[in-house]
Amino acid sequence: MKRVLVAGNIKDRNVTVTLRFLERVSAVGGVPSVGAALTEADATKLAEAFDAVILTGGFDVPPGRYGQSAHRSNNYDDPARDSSDEWIIRAFLAKGKRVMGICRGCQAVNVYMGGTLHQHLPDAFDPVLWHANNIYGRHPITVAEGSALASLLGEISPSVNSSHHQAIDRPGEGLTVCAAAPDGVVEAAEGENTMLIQWHPEYMEGEHDALFRWLIE
Repeated sequence: MKRVLVAGNIKDRNVTVTLRFLERVSAVGGVPSVGAALTEADATKLAEAFDAVILTGGFDVPPGRYGQSAHRSNNYDDPARDSSDEWIIRAFLAKGKRVMGICRGCQAVNVYMGGTLHQHLPDAFDPVLWHANNIYGRHPITVAEGSALASLLGEISPSVNSSHHQAIDRPGEGLTVCAAAPDGVVEAAEGENTMLIQWHPEYMEGEHDALFRWLIE
């Protein structure tokens, strides 16, 4: 069986993720474990021990990491996770293993690969959909035909949930935008061994389990 690391927040010396990630990985036949890297050497060991990794949601990525000053709405308060995510992303990609970023994880991978973020969507898009705090609501997205994401979802106009006020602006090196909302907000990007998802498939009751299956193919 394939082992999947689920990397979460490291606030107050506790690594936390929602149980939903573990349920979804288990549902597709993987073995999930919650973890983080306290050093770069730890990340290398994790990349050797696990077959794939999910970078989950959490606090905003510090804008200094992509060369910007902080917007007043920013909420970044987990420096241990900022370092852990960077080490983990680097180590897993170096080993040629699959990396999935969901919500904050999507943004963190994009920044690590040299991309930037819209720090507050209402300032960047007019009009803008209700993306924040809409975890149980839905809005449509358009998925690029011929993309890996389209092959996984089997459709090019699914509906997804939302819980974010930031999103990808400039894609990082090697990444291609493969899905967007009607307002233009980037909803997904992909690259070699990389799948970045802005919505929360772990809350979609198995509808998008094909995404988690991609980790253990």
